[in-house]
Amino acid sequence: MLQLRLPWLWLGVGWLVVAGVCAGSLLPGSSMPSYIVLLGTAIGNEVLHGGAYFILMVWFAGFCERRRYGLVAVLLVALGVVLDVLQIGVPSRSFDLLDIASNAVGILVGLGTALWLLGGWCQRIERRLLA
Repeated sequence: MLQLRLPWLWLGVGWLVVAGVCAGSLLPGSSMPSYIVLLGTAIGNEVLHGGAYFILMVWFAGFCERRRYGLVAVLLVALGVVLDVLQIGVPSRSFDLLDIASNAVGILVGLGTALWLLGGWCQRIERRLLA
């Protein structure tokens, strides 16, 4: 982990986001919309999956060392696969390879974004806000 003044905050929020993704993935399908309207635009299931895992990848890359990004990506792919397998036992949910592919695309885009621009963003925020 990078040298941070508030590591518990960054890690805690990250785990809350993971918990939200887990809850959203394991709630019965009948209680979840098939799309969400954001700014007047319907966002489909695959975009939601990719977006959630993009956010997770960028979030954890914010306080992890660059050499750990690959491990974070692998763990997030594993999380997505496990959650999709668990959906087999959830009413009106099912295993879907397209969901796993959408998660992986979000992770890859997040990884690229972290490597290119956003990696270590927590340190930059702390430097500006807590200087």
